[in-house]
Amino acid sequence: MRLFATGVAWLGALVLATTAMAADADLGKKLWAQKCAMCHGADGKGDAKMAERLKAKIPGLGTSAGKTDSELLKAIADGKRPMPAFGKSLKSEELEAVLQHAKGLAKRLAAGK
Repeated sequence: MRLFATGVAWLGALVLATTAMAADADLGKKLWAQKCAMCHGADGKGDAKMAERLKAKIPGLGTSAGKTDSELLKAIADGKRPMPAFGKSLKSEELEAVLQHAKGLAKRLAAGK
């Protein structure tokens, strides 16, 4: 009986963790659309028209492949001209959600999707 109760508790924790991850994914997608897609594109390939307008190179997410999560979070938080800094306007969990969404887009781009 004790083993059954432990199994049920682990199953409940797994369901809660999965639900939290889905919520983070939704948050990352929403924030990407609001804050990032206008320059980096909805698909992460970059927006050539916006780059031309800003007279700046806007890299696609493929350029982030060799960077650590820490480096990418710093870039999102601190910005890099012309990209604004989001460290003061987004909470840490929001920054992390954007990072995870961007990494998912980068993986799709690398896979040719």
